[in-house]
Amino acid sequence: MSDKSHTDLGTKEIYKRHSVMIEGGKMPRAKVMDQLVVDRMLMNGLLTLQEHQAAEYILSQATSAGVYAKPLNYEPKSSGGTSKNGLESDQLMRYSRTIGLISKRFGHYAKYLVEEVVLHNWDVSDSPDKLKVLKKGLSWVADRRMAGGRNPVRHIHGK
Repeated sequence: MSDKSHTDLGTKEIYKRHSVMIEGGKMPRAKVMDQLVVDRMLMNGLLTLQEHQAAEYILSQATSAGVYAKPLNYEPKSSGGTSKNGLESDQLMRYSRTIGLISKRFGHYAKYLVEEVVLHNWDVSDSPDKLKVLKKGLSWVADRRMAGGRNPVRHIHGK
């Protein structure tokens, strides 16, 4: 057993290492605000709220797709029911389409950079060139995936 005091409001160590917000309610709890690199980039003004939300969207899709879990089983099933792997496969395709938007628009390096920052916490805040690529990729995802897909007036911009 540890001698560290722990409550629903977090530990002293969390407060020392992170920016923490207390969420109210019947049972108040601590929420770490700067857990990921993209969180710190938002707090430091390097990412806009829209770009940060796009990063969270990508991370959510990757998690739902089982990117961190285990390989998909593509072996045929004898039963006619829906398998968990079928759902993971569908989620993986959704993630692939989302991240593929970046590759199609800005190239493979931009896709790689966004994945490394969002999924693997690679800090590029000290590189203006990499940060610019990251921001472009996240903005593109926000515009194309999170705003209801295709912009119906996209052909009018710039005229």
